[in-house]
Amino acid sequence: MKIVRLIRGRFIQIAATLAASMTFTMAGLGVAWTAPIIPKLLAADSPIPMTADESSWMVAMLSVGCVIWVIPLAYFTNVLGRKTILLFTAVPCIIAWLTIIFTVSVEALYVARFLFGVEVITAFVITPIYLTEISEVKIRGVLSSVIQLSYNIGALFEYCMGPYVSYKILGISSAVFPIAFFLFMVWMPESPYFLLMKSRDGDAERSLMALRGKTESQHIQEELTAMRNVVDSLKMRGIPIRDLFSKRANRRALILILSLVMLQQFCGQLAIVSYTTQIMKRSGSSLDADVSVIISGGIQTIASVAMSSLVDRVGRKPLLLSSTIGVGVATLGLAVYFCLDERTDIDLSPVDWIPITCLVLYVSLFSLALGVLPFIVMGEIFLPNVKGLAASVALMVHAIGGTIVTKIFQIMTDDIGADSPFWLFSAYCFTSALFIVWYLPETKGKTFAEIHQEFNKNSYP
Repeated sequence: MKIVRLIRGRFIQIAATLAASMTFTMAGLGVAWTAPIIPKLLAADSPIPMTADESSWMVAMLSVGCVIWVIPLAYFTNVLGRKTILLFTAVPCIIAWLTIIFTVSVEALYVARFLFGVEVITAFVITPIYLTEISEVKIRGVLSSVIQLSYNIGALFEYCMGPYVSYKILGISSAVFPIAFFLFMVWMPESPYFLLMKSRDGDAERSLMALRGKTESQHIQEELTAMRNVVDSLKMRGIPIRDLFSKRANRRALILILSLVMLQQFCGQLAIVSYTTQIMKRSGSSLDADVSVIISGGIQTIASVAMSSLVDRVGRKPLLLSSTIGVGVATLGLAVYFCLDERTDIDLSPVDWIPITCLVLYVSLFSLALGVLPFIVMGEIFLPNVKGLAASVALMVHAIGGTIVTKIFQIMTDDIGADSPFWLFSAYCFTSALFIVWYLPETKGKTFAEIHQEFNKNSYP
């Protein structure tokens, strides 16, 4: 009955959420593709022979694409519109998969990963903005949390297919997703906030009526008026870049979101997703590495479903704090196991279940909150005129952090030991947990204006 009540009158709103969230499915495909493919590329019968160093650069090129594309993306966000930019994500994604299918060189794979980075950063910046702007306040968290589930579905597809099909078949099957996304998303409405920012009031009214399932405009006038008041107040302000850094509330919000996206990277997520199969093979576990990866991916997907039901009940802060501490414990467990395995003569065969247990704990707790809540919070704490710029700045830092983490993971593992990066990830998580307790406000059930007022208070840290 709860599901029926949720859907009633919200069909377009939910359909738009599912369509836009497919950009995260495409991101999951692109990011996780390396997990089953790197062992094939490093093997003696590799379709495209490469060294371990070249494979680490191939992984890192995704983050390079993010860093470079995020600069023009900041401009296009408030010029072209949320929907138009989301539709664009299909283009680099399709080109990347075609490159993978037909390439015979390592350099071409670098280009493909760079293009995945363009899609990933666009999805991470624009999709949360679009979802928070089309969603009703009381279900905003539930709808926005769908992006984590979508990401995990994409990753799980690669984990399940990658070990058992050829290199080219994996590329061909993955290329279907961006095509399906484009055909689905093209029918969805534009964000009413963006339309009001462009003084297209009639289009904004029609968009909001469709999203709320109303056939008469008087049923959405109160909400439309509130949106218009927010947008009109923004038009009286300065240019977005000046507003972002000169206004106290925006500065505080930026500090918060930069800290959260750095936590996402320095808890090791991108490195662990990219090298999951390699990690399990190095652990010496008796369980097949490919099976271990599929198990962890399946549990990660289930955890993201649980997160969708909790985000508007429990709240953002308790979930994010629990997730961060849990991820810290999981990486600490991996650090201790690899330390004992490589630096002592202790026989760990009786406890070779520890790596897969820690990996499952890691991916499930990361999906519970840390994987998506920073993006939901990012869509909530900035007003529409600076939202695109703030998200672009945050995701540039996010991408730079990802480049650093994916590169140093391979270097630290090879030169220092498999335990070394996990000590780093664990320490960063526990330190960040203290920051969350001190600095993160609760945004559950609050409007954009109410959240902005919270950051303006003198009592705020």
